[in-house]
Amino acid sequence: MTDDQAAGMWWGLFIGDAMGCPLEFTKPNHGKQVTTFTSGGVHKVQAGEYSDDGAMALAIADAYISQGRFCGSTIQQNFLDWTETGVFGTRPGEPAWDIGMTVQRSLKAIRSIHRPYAGSTMADTSGNGCIMRLAPCIIWNRHNLSAAIGESVAQALLTHGSANCITYTAALAHELWEGKPLPQYDHLRDRPINNSGYVADTYASAWYSVKRTNSFHAAIVDAINRGDDADTVGAVTGMIAGRIYGVPEHNLMRSIAHHDTISLALKNIMIKREANENK
Repeated sequence: MTDDQAAGMWWGLFIGDAMGCPLEFTKPNHGKQVTTFTSGGVHKVQAGEYSDDGAMALAIADAYISQGRFCGSTIQQNFLDWTETGVFGTRPGEPAWDIGMTVQRSLKAIRSIHRPYAGSTMADTSGNGCIMRLAPCIIWNRHNLSAAIGESVAQALLTHGSANCITYTAALAHELWEGKPLPQYDHLRDRPINNSGYVADTYASAWYSVKRTNSFHAAIVDAINRGDDADTVGAVTGMIAGRIYGVPEHNLMRSIAHHDTISLALKNIMIKREANENK
């Protein structure tokens, strides 16, 4: 994985999240397509404002940077800090304003930060929060496939413990590392396409948009205009498309809220990992 591909995956997460956020919970758009950052929606976002997908990815990245390794306790503490103070999000000082039910219930179930794994194993908790935020795990382990998959699953288990969440997290991590759809996971994509919050639907919908288009921007536009959980489907689509096509257009990156924070996190995680590898 090149630096450009890693950066494309990172920025793709935030761009897809921010483009999709104003369309969250809307019906599929069969009219004029939304093709850029807009404002409004249920969360009354500003143009370029990312939501929980980006915030939780920054929380994971921060843990890698501060600890120099995967640390579930630090990640989970960062998640808790985000829910309470808005740190890592776009509205510092304001509690998390977009948080999935599965994540919320898991964080409330934590009794000790030293035992951070709180994901329910119930099938009806198979939300897409487990796959929307895993870019830092792939970037940190871009030279080690088994660690990339293992740590992606480990971050998922902090809040999502169902069998489906494990399956789809492992599949997406493997494909992001390789930078292409892998035939052993074709059966996971073989389902009706919609943008629900179910992890299987999000995974299939994101790949559907990437495979039927031929550019980073076109893939995200295709995905977010199906509405519903548009921010997370946009984030996952953006990760895949960014990994395949590399760093997106400069104006898209510059238009993201807290651009400098996102850019610095990417720079630091790359530097920290390289330093660790050279020890």
